[in-house]
Amino acid sequence: MHLYSKNTVSMASKTLYIGLAIAVVLIAAVAVLLSQGGGQTTPTQPPTQSPTVTATTPTQAVKTVYIGAALPLTGGLQSYGVGVKNAVEMAVEDANKMCGEKVKFELLVEDTATDPTQALQKVQTLYSKGARLIVGPMSSREVSAVKSFADQNRVLIFSPSSTSPLLAIPNDWIYRIVPTDFAQAAAIATLMQKLGIKKAAILYRNDAWGVGLRDAITNESKKLGIQIAAAEGYDPDPKAFPTAVPEAVKKLSSALGGPSPDVALILVTFEDDGLVAVQSAAGDPVLGRIRWIGTDGIAYSDALIKQVGKEMAAAKMLGTIAGPNPADPKYQEFKQRYKAKYGKDPVAYDPYGYDAAMLLMQIVCQLGTEDPDKVRATLEQWGRDGTYQGVTGRVYLDAAGDRAYPNYIIWGVVTEGGQPKYIDAAYYYGTDRKIEMYDAGKPLFQ
Repeated sequence: MHLYSKNTVSMASKTLYIGLAIAVVLIAAVAVLLSQGGGQTTPTQPPTQSPTVTATTPTQAVKTVYIGAALPLTGGLQSYGVGVKNAVEMAVEDANKMCGEKVKFELLVEDTATDPTQALQKVQTLYSKGARLIVGPMSSREVSAVKSFADQNRVLIFSPSSTSPLLAIPNDWIYRIVPTDFAQAAAIATLMQKLGIKKAAILYRNDAWGVGLRDAITNESKKLGIQIAAAEGYDPDPKAFPTAVPEAVKKLSSALGGPSPDVALILVTFEDDGLVAVQSAAGDPVLGRIRWIGTDGIAYSDALIKQVGKEMAAAKMLGTIAGPNPADPKYQEFKQRYKAKYGKDPVAYDPYGYDAAMLLMQIVCQLGTEDPDKVRATLEQWGRDGTYQGVTGRVYLDAAGDRAYPNYIIWGVVTEGGQPKYIDAAYYYGTDRKIEMYDAGKPLFQ
């Protein structure tokens, strides 16, 4: 009986377990049906996906760098200042295309009015706007006025035209992409020797540029056996020179005594005072009958050629200005682009303005910063090595930060069809003091 009961219990247990298992399966099936809406079919929805996140590097903001231009848009060097401004604008456009992904250059222009006091004010204005790299000023008198401020505040001044030897000072913040007048004086003395000049008189502005060039011409002329018989300066203030210039002309006339084919007058002037100087000299019985030699201060001046060009042509005037070789392909390309943009050829310091701005901006592009100390150090290194080659040729700087190894265009004034015009008469090679005459200029050397 005991064995019978055990088997009976075992069979009952199995039955119970099977029943429980079936119940669990049924409950699960019902749950599935309920979750599917009572067995009714619903549109299948695509699984919701999280947005795809692409790993990217945050875009670096383009850095804005201010390039200052302190130029004489009015005053005695007005026509030169406007031309240089145009050239600097071109350089900024080119530089923005060249390194636009890193830096955006913005040009800030201020008018110095060819006035030393205003030049300082305008450089200070550019500094307050964030410019630490400035092209200009143009005249040595203006550069002299801004020098202390630039040195004290680490403002890099890069002049396209200041040439006074008095500013050839090492380790300051003044740099010049043109040579000093030590080089121009050598070119002038060599030109006079080529022309057979034995004696000369100098009419000069009594400022840093005029005095420096006067002394340099005197020294270089002496080396070649040319006598500087007299030198007369005048007050360059616009209120003073209308009277001061004619008085100086009379003194020079008296000192020379009489006209001669081997005597010359050297005019160290700017445009506005140059007009008075040419008018006064042309009417003088001695100075009006001798050869005239000009300088970079009046080279290719629109004002002079329009108002006193006939007088300049009558004196067979020749002059000097630092300039790129006209046959240089880089200069030719710049000249074509400039004329297409502004409707006239670049003259005088326009290509130097372009190179001064472009050289600074290329350095900033390479460094990725406009930090003046770093830019200045690189400028000096590039100047020693001649790293930059622009529209004015390869740029070497000497120990004072001024252009080394300079050449000069010898410009002249002739008459064609009854109208006076400028020509490139010859080219002076500074390394060997050689003058190469162009066909158009040969009559002026006779």
